[in-house]
Amino acid sequence: MEGQEHQQTGTQPEPEILYHYTTQEGLRGILESKCIWATHFQYLNDKREGGIVLQVLLNELSSRVNSDSLFQLFGMEPNKTKQPECTSEDTLNQGIGAANRVTSQNVFVASFSKEGNLLSQWRAYTGRSGGYSIGFKPGFLRAAGEYFLKHRSDSFYMDAETLLSCIYYDEKEKQSLENEIERLVSSYLNNASEVTEMPAVSGIEGFQHPFAIATGHFISLGTRSAITKDHGFHEEAEWRLAFLLNQNSIPADLKFRSGSSMLIPYLEVPLRWDDQPIEIKEIIVGPCQYPDSAIKSVEMLLKKEGVLGVEVKDSKIPYRN
Repeated sequence: MEGQEHQQTGTQPEPEILYHYTTQEGLRGILESKCIWATHFQYLNDKREGGIVLQVLLNELSSRVNSDSLFQLFGMEPNKTKQPECTSEDTLNQGIGAANRVTSQNVFVASFSKEGNLLSQWRAYTGRSGGYSIGFKPGFLRAAGEYFLKHRSDSFYMDAETLLSCIYYDEKEKQSLENEIERLVSSYLNNASEVTEMPAVSGIEGFQHPFAIATGHFISLGTRSAITKDHGFHEEAEWRLAFLLNQNSIPADLKFRSGSSMLIPYLEVPLRWDDQPIEIKEIIVGPCQYPDSAIKSVEMLLKKEGVLGVEVKDSKIPYRN
């Protein structure tokens, strides 16, 4: 079984195969556990991960300042505002708080590339002992993501698309993001200026707070923040299984692994469920000294784990790692 094939997700046409680069231990772990790891996106290799969208959002909020105290707060000169303008320090501060919360959500991602045999990827992700590129059909990955969400009782967004192509922050994307955020900030400031008491809900009296208004307008930026990467990484042609928590909670099944300088939080995403076997289209053995032997050992591992119909082949890149 595979999930329905989509023609396009995010900004890129969907490729026939998506590849996950991993080490020897990673391949063995995936095949033996029938799971793949989704890592918290702020612990990945792009140190700007999650910060690009936040910075654009903060810049747009600060550009709406229209009071002496707020100009002083942001160190800005007067007459640099846009419509609608913000004269309330609390409204602006609540918007900034919501912006920080939305873009720092607990988002967990498993990374793939539409390119299965890139030298830069072999160097970056497979280790000195050699590695592998595991090819999955996008429909299978999407089905795995949907199953992962469907069978949880915690606070992940259930209606979000799980398989997304990354967006690389070039001039075109910069303009697109700025336009979207300008629209969202305008909507927030308009709504915040009309804050009124709300009817009782379930016996609870209250009013619509600017923080809640801002969160409602900015929440879509949580996922966008998790797939927006510095343009320097564009060669990776990355796609992600992305899972967004709708509040700053900690999943009960959260795990940690050792990193080079800190513990790395991650979740295990099942690749086998109900009557659905794990589906791997092909495995590419990365550059190594004995590719024929490496292929044979992978074939034996696949057979042992009951994963059938997988083509195993050599990278053929003459790189001596």
